[in-house]
Amino acid sequence: MKKIFYLLPFLLVAVLSAKAQTPSQSGTGTISGKLIDQATKEPVALANIRVLQQKDSTFVTGQASKADGTFSIPVKYGSYIVHISFLGYKDIFKNVQVSASSPTVQLGTLLFQPTEITLSEVVIAAKAPEIRVKGDTLEFNADSYKVTESAVVEDLLKKMPGVEIDKDGKITVHGREIKKILVDGEEFFSDDPKVASKNLPAKMVERLQVLDRRSEMAQMTGFDDDEEETVINLVVRPGMKQGLFGNAFAGYGNKDRYEGNVMLNYMKDKNQYTLLGGINNTNNAGFSDLGSSLFGGMGGRGMRGMIGGRSGITTSGMGGINFSRQFSEKFKLSGNARYGSTDNDIISKTHTQNLLSGGDTFENENDATNNKSQNFNMDFRLEWNPDTLTRIIFRPNAGIYDNRRTETGDFLTRSENNDTINSGNSEYFSEGDGKNIGARLDASRQLGKEGRVLSIQLRGGINDSENKGSNNSRTFYHRTSNDSIIDQQFTNISDSKNWQGYVSYVEPIGRNNFVQLAYRYRRNLSESDRDTRSKDAEGNYTVLDSAYSKRLENDFINQEIELNFKAQREKYDYTLGLSIQPSSSNSKTFKGEEKIHDLSQNVINYAPSAQFNYRWSQQNNLRIRYSGRTNQPSVTQLSPVEDVSDPLNKTYGNPDLKPAFNHQLNIRYMNFIPEKNRSITFNSNAGYTFNDIVSTTFINPETGGKETTYTNIDGNWNANGRLMLNLPLRNIKFSVFSMTFAGYNHTNGFSNGEKNLSRRTNLGQNLGLNYRSDVIDFGIRGNINYNNVRNSLEGQQNQEYFNYNASANTIIYLPYDFSIESDITYNTNSGYSGGFEQEEWLWNASLQKQLFKQKNGTLRFKIYDILQQRSNIGRSVTSNYIRDTTTNTLTTYFMFHFVYRFNIFKGGASQTDMMPGRGHGGGPGRGRGPGMF
Repeated sequence: MKKIFYLLPFLLVAVLSAKAQTPSQSGTGTISGKLIDQATKEPVALANIRVLQQKDSTFVTGQASKADGTFSIPVKYGSYIVHISFLGYKDIFKNVQVSASSPTVQLGTLLFQPTEITLSEVVIAAKAPEIRVKGDTLEFNADSYKVTESAVVEDLLKKMPGVEIDKDGKITVHGREIKKILVDGEEFFSDDPKVASKNLPAKMVERLQVLDRRSEMAQMTGFDDDEEETVINLVVRPGMKQGLFGNAFAGYGNKDRYEGNVMLNYMKDKNQYTLLGGINNTNNAGFSDLGSSLFGGMGGRGMRGMIGGRSGITTSGMGGINFSRQFSEKFKLSGNARYGSTDNDIISKTHTQNLLSGGDTFENENDATNNKSQNFNMDFRLEWNPDTLTRIIFRPNAGIYDNRRTETGDFLTRSENNDTINSGNSEYFSEGDGKNIGARLDASRQLGKEGRVLSIQLRGGINDSENKGSNNSRTFYHRTSNDSIIDQQFTNISDSKNWQGYVSYVEPIGRNNFVQLAYRYRRNLSESDRDTRSKDAEGNYTVLDSAYSKRLENDFINQEIELNFKAQREKYDYTLGLSIQPSSSNSKTFKGEEKIHDLSQNVINYAPSAQFNYRWSQQNNLRIRYSGRTNQPSVTQLSPVEDVSDPLNKTYGNPDLKPAFNHQLNIRYMNFIPEKNRSITFNSNAGYTFNDIVSTTFINPETGGKETTYTNIDGNWNANGRLMLNLPLRNIKFSVFSMTFAGYNHTNGFSNGEKNLSRRTNLGQNLGLNYRSDVIDFGIRGNINYNNVRNSLEGQQNQEYFNYNASANTIIYLPYDFSIESDITYNTNSGYSGGFEQEEWLWNASLQKQLFKQKNGTLRFKIYDILQQRSNIGRSVTSNYIRDTTTNTLTTYFMFHFVYRFNIFKGGASQTDMMPGRGHGGGPGRGRGPGMF
């Protein structure tokens, strides 16, 4: 007992000593330092700093380095390993001890050493982030989405979460339509993103950035001007920016299917030149068809907007040149010229349910249409900075186009009791041409004090078109004896001129506060003339048909005076503004030389705006934006003169219409967590409209004919939101993404004088899983879309329908440079009209082999729609009708392709040397060297 008593003091001292040597877990400290590139001495931003437990290397916490290369990470007392990594640099490891005696560990300045091995030998075990946030920019890592050697940018986009591409090639990212595609920050073929997405090779892209880009005038003033557009910037691989590279491919298959494309690109320093061209009959028009867009809605009964994309069979050809030349630090010139032609054949079937309280009517239409068009466009941009205080940008543009269209069809309308109300057939032909020319001049000058800026803008344009043709239709009314026979020839002429001037003055107030005063004046003169002739006694079309002929003239003047305030702080900024918009409109309607209507309107509108941005960090930010906008009714909506060119669909305007005023609220949140490679993006929109301009339809139950006019109504609103999550799993070869969508539309309309409230709920969920390795690349996606439509009109049943989609794609890399690619998609729906149900399996597969010593050739055999089940079905819903449409589309065929890639890089380097991390193994038995674009 005494021995134990004597040992107690020693045991107590030992325990206290041990406790003193073990850090208290209740205390906290920090680990900090700064990262500098050893070669350039520049700070390294966005490097990944991970703090691990020394005992088992388990992850504790982490962050990314700031813009100045610094980092400071709070941790509990303990023993840690600090692991610092960044693509292109050697990893840094530091053992640190954080304790009560040393709560702050200063690692000091750490020199990041670039990797010394050649790019073609790089093998990266760690996984680079698929998606990351950089301020207002969402950035995708192209290497995270494997594509075949012949893939274009559109194929790469289709693999990226949150990206949707419709049948016409329109690109949306998280619900925002892409207006332009840039290449290394320079515009590529101006306002036609399809040229880049359908023609540029995917393998040239290192990173793909999505951002909301302000207009050039907004960049000059520092204040938004409601001309912001969502764009994609393609960042070219660094090794390809000093030399010549390109590719060419040709393919031929059964059913006489063919396609060919060539792209040549030269880049040196800040200069860039691209030449491209292509031809195919596989529904792959590599440009936007302006001619078809202009003349597509000028006559005929069918079409329903179903031109392009998977609708019908399209033969197309295009060619163009794009350039950007930096002559000096002060002077830069860029631009493009492009030509395109299409020949599109569509066979369509349409079923329309007209919503009426007294009993719905049902229309069925069958149409066959051929549409041919040609387009030639030029756009240029000249930027001159005579000194550091002055910036001048001049943008001229011009275009010419022509179109030829033939349409035949038949139609039938029935009642709920299945009684025939009307039937008939029609033939329509037209050919037209048009031109446009315009220019814009933006200039700004800083006046002495920093932030004090005077800016001006001058712009104008001329648009002319002429369309001639014939219209023949026979409409038989089964409940009356007054059938309608139309045999006409017509000429439509449309001319418009517009110009505007803008001046802005910005004055800094205090510290990082600014006030803007701006004034805008714009004027638009437009005239449209429809001259319709019927047969005379000798069978010539010389008799003016006054019921189908009219001329409209409009002179619209709008002025805008605005006052805005902006405050900028380290973490946030906000803008408040108000504009006053007086406008005047004078419209005249003529039949022949007789003026039958004259309308003048003078309106003053008020438009508030507000925006708030908060930045927790470069990777975590929030934007809230509100704007109010006035929408003026069009000349057609105001003119009371009846348009009877389609006897079953007559329209006339309402001269008492008031301008609509729309409130819009947008909330966007983006967050990227570097240490977990996780990204979260949320985007929502809400809108409410006062005096919304809506159509009101009257349907004659005896004839089935419609009369449509317009009226104002309050209470129309909508809201929607998208949430996207991208998450790599612990096994770096797997990643998961999810996109959730919810939307609601509250829309009022009128049918036969009765108000109908249509409440539409739309819910959608998209889930995906990707697996990537040296041997196989596999991805699976599934989505479900639910729609519920409730109408207040008496006697109407609620509409509920679903769309389901599931897809899987894989690439298997085989020995001897072979690879197999397969993609399969399942589409089905429920709740659609009879004959418009869909259940299809779409399966495409290909076998390809790389050729030549440099592996710059590829031979491919591909089969499209192996199961022969492709269809094209769509639905549109309004407060007046529900419409289902199906069209013909390209079905099963196979094709052989040969792809050849060529390059001449600076210093004689090969393409293999210029593309890091693209390999999939190699060595005996693999036969898979570094990839090529």
